[in-house]
Amino acid sequence: MFRRSIVCILLMAVARQAPAQVVVLHHNKKSPEYIRDLYKQYLVVRAYESTKFNNFRFIDGGSKVVYKPNEHNNIGLGVTYKYISLNLGFHVPFADKDNDIYGKTRQVDLQTHIYSHKYIIDFFGQFYRGFYLNNPEVRTGYTAGDPIKRPDMRSRDVSLSVQYIFNNKRFSYNAPTYQNEIQQKSAGSFIAGAGVYYENILADAPILPLDLADRTFFRQDTFNKAAHIGIAASFGYGYTLVIYKYFFATAILSGGAGVGYSSLTQADGGTHGSWAPRVDANLRCAAGYNYGRYFAGITYLRLQSTAGSAYPAAWLQTNRGNFRVIVAKRFRYRKELLPKQGVIKTD
Repeated sequence: MFRRSIVCILLMAVARQAPAQVVVLHHNKKSPEYIRDLYKQYLVVRAYESTKFNNFRFIDGGSKVVYKPNEHNNIGLGVTYKYISLNLGFHVPFADKDNDIYGKTRQVDLQTHIYSHKYIIDFFGQFYRGFYLNNPEVRTGYTAGDPIKRPDMRSRDVSLSVQYIFNNKRFSYNAPTYQNEIQQKSAGSFIAGAGVYYENILADAPILPLDLADRTFFRQDTFNKAAHIGIAASFGYGYTLVIYKYFFATAILSGGAGVGYSSLTQADGGTHGSWAPRVDANLRCAAGYNYGRYFAGITYLRLQSTAGSAYPAAWLQTNRGNFRVIVAKRFRYRKELLPKQGVIKTD
């Protein structure tokens, strides 16, 4: 009992002498001269309008056949708290194209874009039903204003890509997309990464019109499913130009190359395919205005994948992405980040 009392007295004496200590975990060290970090100070609330797109092209020599869905417009609200961002979008029916002309498209479009300080991560899970022929002039019996609606046509597009930002201490892609950082000085960075991709489009009837003017297009194959699965590495560069302190323009361009397996399937189940190269091009653009707690800007993302088909010199191409208009306000919820004394910083 006596020993326990002595131990308690010593612990109380040490506790009175030791200053309060706080352990702080930093997600990443950035150059404050270039990037202003708002993670632990501000809650970001945004409103936006966006258009997502996904279309398929069949290319053979100088000819091509392009199928598009009747694209939808969305309006939404989003919030960013510390490292977590959430956007909820709602379909705007009156903004659609004329369903009588282009047909009706049903879609499940899951796009997740994670922009951490060091990585750009893109996930696409796009499932569309209902397309129309965007270039009907490829048909021999074409007349103006006579598009082909394909309500039986559906597509699946699942892809994941990861890219590393080398100059992540000075270049931020969070700033225009999540508004929880501010790029204060112009800077750029090389990026590199890789991705895995799966794309297919199928229909109840032959995908290609039977009355194509180019009689050699895809060997007049009457396939009703085209698919490609592949992997690719990518490399590129991004730059943000800051103009008069409050305005900015950002562009990231990257290209990639890889290999995959392409196949064409007929209605009777017969399939022929081959290993083929693939080429990817990724463009990200953003521009806007930062003033204190207020933000207004636009973002554009486009990923184009071109893969060889089962026939030489014939290609399957997928275009996917979105365009967004954003207005946001930052609400400060924490004035003093850390105690003035007794702080232990760990990375």
